[in-house]
Amino acid sequence: DLAILVALAAIAGSVRLPMLTEIPAGLHGDEAWTGIDAARILDEGWIGPYVASATGQASGPLYFAAPFVALFGETVFSIRLASAVLGIATVLVTYLAVRVMFDRTVAVFAAILFATGVWHLHYSRLAFPVISWPLLEMLTLLFLFLGVKTGRLHYFVIAGLFFGGGIYTYNAYPVFVVSVAIFITWIAIGLYLAPSGRTELLRRYAIQIAVMAAVSLIAALPLILYAADSNNEYFSHIDKISLFQQDEWGRAGLVDRVDILRSNAWEFYETTFWTGQPDGADGAGQEAMVDRVTLILLIAGSLILVARWRSPASVAVLLMVLILPAATIITIQGTFRQTLGMVPFLAILAAIPLALWWEQSGRLPPVLRYVSYGSLVSVLGLIAFLNLTFYFDEFPDTNVARATFTPELVEASEFMSELPDDQLIYFYSDRWSFDFETRRYLAPRQQGVTRAQQQQSNPTFVPDDDVDIVYMFLGGYVGRADEVAALYPGGTLVEGEGFRAYLLPLSARDVNDVPRAGALGEARNRDAARVQDLDLVSQALESYRGLGRSYPNTGSTIQTFCVAPQNPGCVLGELNEQLPIDPLGASSENGYWYVSDGSTYTLYGQRESAAFPECIDHPDYLREYDSLICLSGP
Repeated sequence: DLAILVALAAIAGSVRLPMLTEIPAGLHGDEAWTGIDAARILDEGWIGPYVASATGQASGPLYFAAPFVALFGETVFSIRLASAVLGIATVLVTYLAVRVMFDRTVAVFAAILFATGVWHLHYSRLAFPVISWPLLEMLTLLFLFLGVKTGRLHYFVIAGLFFGGGIYTYNAYPVFVVSVAIFITWIAIGLYLAPSGRTELLRRYAIQIAVMAAVSLIAALPLILYAADSNNEYFSHIDKISLFQQDEWGRAGLVDRVDILRSNAWEFYETTFWTGQPDGADGAGQEAMVDRVTLILLIAGSLILVARWRSPASVAVLLMVLILPAATIITIQGTFRQTLGMVPFLAILAAIPLALWWEQSGRLPPVLRYVSYGSLVSVLGLIAFLNLTFYFDEFPDTNVARATFTPELVEASEFMSELPDDQLIYFYSDRWSFDFETRRYLAPRQQGVTRAQQQQSNPTFVPDDDVDIVYMFLGGYVGRADEVAALYPGGTLVEGEGFRAYLLPLSARDVNDVPRAGALGEARNRDAARVQDLDLVSQALESYRGLGRSYPNTGSTIQTFCVAPQNPGCVLGELNEQLPIDPLGASSENGYWYVSDGSTYTLYGQRESAAFPECIDHPDYLREYDSLICLSGP
């Protein structure tokens, strides 16, 4: 067994450890939360059994990840390495559990299929806490079956420890609890219905299960107490994703609700085993999570175990495969994440016919025996080839991988982490804010502000802070770096693969901000004055309306604001307001314009620089001006 475990560790590690930061490239926001909370554990110690991050998750895997962050820093590699180690450990424990439940042959094939299958492989390479769920499942079953087979109480104690501890892995874990409870009850019923002489066995079994349950309860008690405290809002995450909390469910009658459940179940099985469905929640589902060859083996394995229904191991596996999908059928997101606990049992099902094939091959004449062995190994090789070539060759370049893990944000965050702490970052992105969790994890000590989070035609680029500034541009804003460099020369333009940055030291900006004969500097100052003027006029208009009047009405036509006495804007003089004049003077040519229907208004002024947002609306009346500043109200 030791040699087999070493070989399995090598197989599992060979596909889980290489290129951890490159496949998939980037870092999911939920992965970043794992790192943030792991770093918090290093700073604070105990952070409780449950955290609010990522909309709420158990904290067990976060404590496991903390030493990796301590060793390798706040990096993508550190938190993904923690998951990869958990994934490798799960493969080994799966072998041990199946070895006890069935035999060595089934265990070897199950572990190989599990190690090379794309479903578990994908989550083993991501820093999602869910990867710990299958490990606790298989540890529970390993010691539960050891207890059932040997009758030794200490195995039930250990099983209870892992059974209760599993609640700290993932929110969907209770579905496994239900499955185990049904399995335990099935064994008890079997002992009760057995011929006479089993009464003592049933009594001993009841005591053993009671001990296991007590240990489980003690292990789970911190989280149970946390959930019972209404101030913690433990169930808020469940309510958000629960099918039963959705409006459609609330409006549906009994028949419609049955149809909703049937539809969800069909969608799960169809996308998982046949069509695939890209899931932006975690990048899974570009193809079916189970390849066609494994699907055939699953069907064969299910039939074989149904025929062996009297075997406790057969019942356990069938129960898991039947019940664990409920985690996604009764929720509205994370289809493949919510059912990751099902994956080791699918591997067992697929291994059953392979083990039978292997055993039957041993009974053949020598030549046919080795041909049969070779064919079986070829099937295993084909399954591994289908899964690994897809994951390592095709998946990294898919749209779902790039959109889900956002490598450009990781690249930008890693760049920001290398900047001096005393620089201020102006962050421009049409998708993320500066406080997005990926940046917070990878560049936690940097200070910055979000200057634009959604696509805007002209966000402000004016440096308002007396420190060294770093302009960071991502997505639709990367082209604006040239504009800032032209506005504020003297800085350094940095080109990344997915971002552009402009480093503007205070020393360079001190010179640039002084009004100068250069047209660019003066134009920017004039635009600043115009923005202030329009704001003052807007305040005067509101004061005028506050007297119980409507805004000065132009009949929805644009007019100069107050060049001729008949211009509607001149009525503001009644308020003893000093009406502003455009910085260029000659108000009939360079002044301000106004349009109103009496209930709304818009003020216009010309725009000479890119330091202030451009007015999207550009009336034909003002086409002679290349660009406008505007202000609308109320």
